Amino acid sequence: MGVSKWDTTVARVGLFANIVPRAVASARAAGRGHATLGIPPSKVGARTVGESAVDELFVAINSVLRDVSSIDDLAEAVVRCEAAAPVLTDLGVTGVNQPQPVPTILRRSRKRFTTTTYEHIDFSPKVELPEPLAGYAPYLDGVLSARLLVHDEPNRPWIIWVHGVGQGRPDDIYSFRAAHLHEKLGYNVVLPVLPAHGARSHANVVHPSFDPLENIAVTVQAIAEVRTMVSWVGAQDPAAITVAGTSLGGPLAAIVAGLEPSVSSVLALVPMLGVHATLAHHLDRAGKVGRDAAALLRSDSVRAVSSVVDPLAVLPYAEPDRRLVIAALNDRVTWVTAAQRLHHHWGGRIEWYPGGHVGHVFSGRVRELTDQFLTEGTD
Repeated sequence: MGVSKWDTTVARVGLFANIVPRAVASARAAGRGHATLGIPPSKVGARTVGESAVDELFVAINSVLRDVSSIDDLAEAVVRCEAAAPVLTDLGVTGVNQPQPVPTILRRSRKRFTTTTYEHIDFSPKVELPEPLAGYAPYLDGVLSARLLVHDEPNRPWIIWVHGVGQGRPDDIYSFRAAHLHEKLGYNVVLPVLPAHGARSHANVVHPSFDPLENIAVTVQAIAEVRTMVSWVGAQDPAAITVAGTSLGGPLAAIVAGLEPSVSSVLALVPMLGVHATLAHHLDRAGKVGRDAAALLRSDSVRAVSSVVDPLAVLPYAEPDRRLVIAALNDRVTWVTAAQRLHHHWGGRIEWYPGGHVGHVFSGRVRELTDQFLTEGTD
């Protein structure tokens, strides 16, 4: 075993071995808050430490699943970013992310997840990736799948909820409380499956990966597909359209809300800001190889190509009081300052809950805040 491989293995063992000590330390740090950044102190207790430990475990597992196979390969990928950057930055956010027409429905069927019956629809979007990204198109299947819960009556509010990394499965129905949003709050609910996720997974694509251009291609495809859903919903006589996103879905929702005037409300739950910045943040703990990889992911060329999918480059059309960030005070996955930066850019509302990133699924406070925001959107 080479020195670098040994170093990486030791670092990974350390990530698993230090889950509890890190969780305790981070919970204590969250208990102090950060007055300068406007982050309030969190409660400190067994649940806070437990949720922090779950986040740390999630990070440790992903350090194994998303291995930096070769620094040389990553360095070559960064060189490709240098070549692509002039083309992509000239196009900018609006040039790369083009408006999308109402899609054609390919198939629709009724399905069930536990006690919830929903409609599964496959759409055919018309997405064209710009030239530097076009080589990744064969790995993006070009069929947009979505799970829907729709009322028979017209003129209902609609919500498009964009999932995070590793989701896009039928259990999104549970994770995003689709039946509750539909039956109790009166929404028509759309849960799109992002490219490279769920049944759309591809053997040649892991998202996020250590190929920055591949990450940008998947993100541009995902933005286009969510915009496609906005176009389709807009043709269904909606009372209002909300776009929400969790974790990785947060910046996608933010960008779409800044490109689509018909989106009247936007919600970002424990949002990530940048894929490469987030990967680099965690790689700093992965030994020398990890630190070298982090430095490459922070390079100017990677930042340049990432700028065309930067949620801070656009501002939602929704009024400030219809922009909400819900953030975890002890988020160990996307980290707390990401949510605060998005809030500062939006100038809308931010609500904090005491807990971790993964724990949002079980948080009563998150459910309460979400319901309150969505209920206000139907008044």
